[in-house]
Amino acid sequence: MPLRERCLILATLALAFALRTVGLDGKPAHFDEGVNGWFVDAMTRQGYYAYDPTNFHGPLHYYILFVAQTLFGRAAWVLRLPLALFGTASVALVFGFRRYLGAGACLLAGLAMAISPGAVFYARYAIHESEFVFFLLLAAWGIAGLATWHRPPACDSVDHRPEACAAHRWAAALGLTGAILTKETYIVHFAALAAAVCFLWWRKDPAFSLRPWPLREAAPIAAVCLTLIIFFYSGGFLSWESLPGLWRTFAPWLVTGTGGESGHEKEWWYWLELLARYEWPALLGLLAAPWIAWRGRGFATRGLALMSLAALVVYSAIAYKTPWCLASLMWPWHLLFGAAVVHVWRSWDRWLAGIFAVPTLAMSLALTLDLNFRKATDENEPYVYVQTRDDIRKLLDPLKSLVARDPLQIHLTGHIVMADIHPLPWLLGDFTHIDFPEVDELPDALDAPLLLIDEELAAEIEPLLRHTYFREPLRIRGQSDGNALLYLRVAEFRDQFPARPPEFVPEIVP
Repeated sequence: MPLRERCLILATLALAFALRTVGLDGKPAHFDEGVNGWFVDAMTRQGYYAYDPTNFHGPLHYYILFVAQTLFGRAAWVLRLPLALFGTASVALVFGFRRYLGAGACLLAGLAMAISPGAVFYARYAIHESEFVFFLLLAAWGIAGLATWHRPPACDSVDHRPEACAAHRWAAALGLTGAILTKETYIVHFAALAAAVCFLWWRKDPAFSLRPWPLREAAPIAAVCLTLIIFFYSGGFLSWESLPGLWRTFAPWLVTGTGGESGHEKEWWYWLELLARYEWPALLGLLAAPWIAWRGRGFATRGLALMSLAALVVYSAIAYKTPWCLASLMWPWHLLFGAAVVHVWRSWDRWLAGIFAVPTLAMSLALTLDLNFRKATDENEPYVYVQTRDDIRKLLDPLKSLVARDPLQIHLTGHIVMADIHPLPWLLGDFTHIDFPEVDELPDALDAPLLLIDEELAAEIEPLLRHTYFREPLRIRGQSDGNALLYLRVAEFRDQFPARPPEFVPEIVP
């Protein structure tokens, strides 16, 4: 590999890493991050993750977060760091396709993924998407090596060494296994992948040929992958009753995806809207996909184009849509973007290629910087979805200051009476006496240093209070129903608000 190319790859990876890690704890924990952290806390108590098929996400993610939290403590940046690393590793995997697409196409594709607003945004969350993309890319790289016998156009020669073939086999198998362990939507991508492979085989694509796989080589790989699946879905062999959830999850998943009652239903063109707003390089890759599917050769071009189009059709048909799913849809379009730009450069006109590539990449970077470092909690941004508002700092900052002054305040009493509590159970998990009672299970003595209640419960709860409080509205998420009311008892928090009069004074003072 030429020195200049190595330097460009390293610079792209450094940019990808920086965009995904700088200020990683700058925004409050997302709803799903709070749920995931709550699962990790449960794992810490019981020693394993009991897989729930109605959760729709595989168990591997929680073990990864468990390791991070055990090593570095409970903090938002700790949960997010593994996903930032997976996101950077996905960019590195893009450069593995240089053997099939060429160095120029992969440099463009790697840069497009490195600065993609969605790829960066969701790599800065402790949710499953970055892991899922990594495993799909790993599987695609492995299959590309196994399915290529002939030299693709304008690419390096294909490596037929036995050890290279073994690496592709392990990559394909572990990539598919990792996807199964990460998210239930693997079934869509596997079906799209199978459709693309069958089409290439049916059309007798000259750059595609499935290599024979002797049993003596397949058996150990299959044994390792099967063991990994059983290990994680059975809670490390400690929760065998969880194992059937591996296939039982699809029944509730289909109901949720097609039932029309989740609140996440979108029109079929939702993904196109997101691409047009944020992902210009990926959109160009999608526009090039039909042409590449028709004229391309081999799995790394024609196959990926077919697979991505098939997955898009299925994702568009499913009513249930959340914006982070776009990350697992658009990674092939970054590769196709690079391939298309290089083709235009070589076959048509260099100026035309530059006109398409440079402004789209520049706009992508500008959108990424604006979204991730200025508007990460701006509810007007479609990517900012069920995101916890900065309002949560009204609760967290006073508690943090109180504990900094007196570490024993970690044991203060608090009651949170809300219908929608996440991400609070994880955010407040270090406090030993903060509970989350139901409305019909309120403690006899409701007064406490901290109260957080749904606003509609104020008329019922305030007559029961006997102490003086600082009170203010708090809205956890813009997409949540209604406001909450935060009560901080004056006796504990007076020093933090020295000039502020209490907003709540009981009718009967004790």
